[in-house]
Amino acid sequence: MTDVAARQEPLAVLEGEGFQTWTMNNAPVNALSPQLLDRFESAIGDIVDRDDIACVVLASDLRVFSAGADAAWMAGTLREAGMDGLIDRFNESMDRFREICERLRGLPVLVIAAIDGHALAGGLELAVACDLRIAGDAEKVQIGVPEMDLFGAMPSGGGGVQFLSRLMGPAAALRFVLDGKPVTPVRAAELRIVEQVVPAGTARAEAERFAAEVARKAGRIGVHAAKRAVFAGATLPLGEALAYDREIHWDAMRRGNFRRGAQTFVEQFGGRG
Repeated sequence: MTDVAARQEPLAVLEGEGFQTWTMNNAPVNALSPQLLDRFESAIGDIVDRDDIACVVLASDLRVFSAGADAAWMAGTLREAGMDGLIDRFNESMDRFREICERLRGLPVLVIAAIDGHALAGGLELAVACDLRIAGDAEKVQIGVPEMDLFGAMPSGGGGVQFLSRLMGPAAALRFVLDGKPVTPVRAAELRIVEQVVPAGTARAEAERFAAEVARKAGRIGVHAAKRAVFAGATLPLGEALAYDREIHWDAMRRGNFRRGAQTFVEQFGGRG
């Protein structure tokens, strides 16, 4: 895809070495419009069969990562269908968004959110549905789920409460959701919402650097094995998780980069008795 074509898409898919960068460009705030959701569904569907891709970086071409729901669409729907109609259609849209978030987490690739700008409401839900989050350190950037302040309702579009609970712990997530106050990237890291804070404006570059490194070392099979072991294993009793871990480990050794890595290891260190 050319740069011009990419700028015209609400979500551009750009190829790297062993990874893709999905760049949101749905001005002004990357609202989760039907058109943007269409592109997410297409990108997710296309990558499933791309065995050469091990990682995805989700970034933004705007100064905002994403501000969540499409206010213009909501206003138009309210005028057309009234409040009851808006509630029904909004819930339908959020069911679609929730499925996208579930599919993101279930992809056999590492998905990294590069947050250089506000990530609010559904925008944060999208970020926490990713496997990792890297945020640029800017004091004015807000990260949060302000639905309680705005609507008196919990955030539920993309299943963000469940992802936050698993990241932060139930009590911390409950307070964060009920308080509704956004936080800075540094505070988000302290709360375990993001895993890494980097200088402002460098989140995408750092995410792409890490994605390329992971793709080179682990490949798609290694990445998928690690995701299964960590995320699925965490839901099992310890004994079952250990057995599941062993099963995944052996499968990845047979099919992944282990043979090449083992050969290199033996050549480098095998003679050191």
